[in-house]
Amino acid sequence: MSDQAIDNLTQALEGEYAATYAYGLIGARVSGGALTRARQALSSHRQARDELRFDLAALQATVPPPAAAYDTGGPIDTAAQATALAVQTELRLVRNWAAVATTSAGPSRDRAVRHAQECATRAVTWGSPSQAFPG
Repeated sequence: MSDQAIDNLTQALEGEYAATYAYGLIGARVSGGALTRARQALSSHRQARDELRFDLAALQATVPPPAAAYDTGGPIDTAAQATALAVQTELRLVRNWAAVATTSAGPSRDRAVRHAQECATRAVTWGSPSQAFPG
């Protein structure tokens, strides 16, 4: 696998780390259906994170540890701020997963495309306008 492909996987992993951090904050500020969506998103991002860690280890590439904290762009004190963070998080991951797809093939590419689609769908569910090329 090329160095660029490994870099793309690493960036996607760092994005998934940030997403698991963000959804911890998001879940603390939303309720009802939004809390259910946040929990589902957290589970999905944890699974993607674990897949990426496995993939990088299998390639004998460096698996970076998660950071202690991530930049949320400001305080997350309200449900509206949490929702905005969810949209931002998902759209950022669309870009990460699209980059992985450009340097992957076969089932790995299919998985990257699926993750990008899931992130784009979640962004719209959180209130982002739909986009022809999200992220």
